[in-house]
Amino acid sequence: GGEGGKGGAPVLFGEQEILEGITWGSGAFNPFQTPAVLVADWIGFIVLGGSACFLYLILTGFHGPRGDEKYFAGYREEKMMSVYVNSFAAYVYWARCASHANGDVGPVAYIHLLKYVDYLFTCPLLSADLLCTLNLPFKVTYPYFVWLNIGCGVGCSKFVGPARYMWFVLGMALFAVAWYSVYLIVMMRLRQISGSKLTQKCSATIQFAAAIYFSIWLGFPILWLLLEFKTINHPISLCMHAVLDVVAKSLYGFVLLSFQITAEKEEFVFLPLMPRIDINDDEESERGDADVELGYHFNEHGLQKDVTPMGPVVGSSKQRRISREMQREAAMSKGYGSPAMPPAMGGADESAILRQIQSLNSQLNDMVPDDGHRRL
Repeated sequence: GGEGGKGGAPVLFGEQEILEGITWGSGAFNPFQTPAVLVADWIGFIVLGGSACFLYLILTGFHGPRGDEKYFAGYREEKMMSVYVNSFAAYVYWARCASHANGDVGPVAYIHLLKYVDYLFTCPLLSADLLCTLNLPFKVTYPYFVWLNIGCGVGCSKFVGPARYMWFVLGMALFAVAWYSVYLIVMMRLRQISGSKLTQKCSATIQFAAAIYFSIWLGFPILWLLLEFKTINHPISLCMHAVLDVVAKSLYGFVLLSFQITAEKEEFVFLPLMPRIDINDDEESERGDADVELGYHFNEHGLQKDVTPMGPVVGSSKQRRISREMQREAAMSKGYGSPAMPPAMGGADESAILRQIQSLNSQLNDMVPDDGHRRL
């Protein structure tokens, strides 16, 4: 912890040494006892704790798109991640407020290190929540990258140089990989959503949630650099961290939940990403206008269960055949004879539709080789 100072206490260098100075009773400047930090921590606890309660009530009070599933969220607990994030963050802020009550003197001051446990737990969950909501790939892998990045952040804050800067370099490398990886797949999904039948308000909601997610990520390394170069002091840094926590966990949680519930009410299902694969013109021409005639509702990113027309299908012909099979299965599960057949049909219309179904079945059979496995 540095050279010896008054009373044998270390010269302050970074948060770790501040905590040691407080614990050893050296009379060092205590940033945790400044009025701004006290108020910020209490506000953080109230907002995050209140958000956890409201999010829990909203989720447990939502009984599914038809209102007949009492434990809709209970059987889909991945939707509860915003509750976990906000409740644990509120728990940490309560611990900080309890330390403030004791003057942040003595071993209790080390409770402030609990915020790093908070980041290690909640930041990967924030990422997983977004990936699960949009049904994107790497729901575990990318949050794991985030977890590693947060671990580097702990090293940046707790050690002195040169180890401090070694951790910063590794952390920024992991940050770039994780941030850009998540950004690519989220933007792909958002571009697809913007052209779908989702309402403009619903589309704007998920775009706002993504904007919060990606911008808040940038805030934490910027704060570290500002403090490291003494552009800001410790009380300001602590207050700004509280602001970022509230925005990243509380505001983000409510915005994302709003989108989740709207999508559930509309019964919108996000299918796995299937980016377009370049194919030749002959294969592309095989489709013709059949998709529009049959009224298929699929454009790589989702299937709306009412199976209403939504423009031409995109993707390779194999992907389109798979999509048609999936829609046929969805329609059959609702009791319709085919995606294009309403519950009642006239004779001539029914004959035309039956011919279309036969053509569809023929296309589906092309996908199944002799061994009975679907060809992808």
